[in-house]
Amino acid sequence: MEGWRQRLRGWRHVTKLDPDRPLEDRRLEAVLASGTDAVVLGGTLGITAEKVRSLLARVAGRGLPVAIEISCPDSLVLGADLYLVPVVLNAGDPYWTVGAHQQAIKQLGGWPAAAWQLVVPEGYVVLNPDSAVAELTRALCPLAAADVVAYASCAAGLFGMPVVYLESSGRYGDPSVVAEVASALDGGARVVYGGGIDRPERAAAMAAVADTVVVGNFVYEGDPVMLADLVDAVRLTPPPRGAEG
Repeated sequence: MEGWRQRLRGWRHVTKLDPDRPLEDRRLEAVLASGTDAVVLGGTLGITAEKVRSLLARVAGRGLPVAIEISCPDSLVLGADLYLVPVVLNAGDPYWTVGAHQQAIKQLGGWPAAAWQLVVPEGYVVLNPDSAVAELTRALCPLAAADVVAYASCAAGLFGMPVVYLESSGRYGDPSVVAEVASALDGGARVVYGGGIDRPERAAAMAAVADTVVVGNFVYEGDPVMLADLVDAVRLTPPPRGAEG
């Protein structure tokens, strides 16, 4: 497993692209030139294998690692460098804790033993009750900070997940909560934060408490020129706990 651990360890800034959202060439080129460490293909609604393949063809071989976040069975498309599997810990519908994952493997007809080296489980905690992912998974939120920390601790300590993803999709979260999670895990799992990163000061604030900062909506809604500024803000901020997890 050390191969993917080494890859993830260097990812401070990640750009997430949604296969269901039209992406202009100029915006894609801005992403590729921004200095981001990796590109993740993932979304919540309208995901099809055809859309994932189309987006993968546009970003593969462009100099950046490309991961696919398997948010539904149809998003499992071969050809990526890594596969991130979200396990929604606070899902009210258990399908999003294990059901979707079982269906994806069944649909694929099995998963080669060697290919598991490319699979990274993510303990997902949904923070924004108004987000599409919260509605889809019937997520139990909003959550008190103590509940977020407890979910994250279960992911890292009980289930041995190497990544805890704090998802505040569409809304900027509370850096103090992210800091509590990072402190509780103490390097036991990589802390990833995504949601509402639309200006450098927000990027820096989250980079100070999370190992990895994810930018998604801004790619489609913001000024493409500013993408590099968000990356710089993350890179210039010392990582939490004094070293990258």
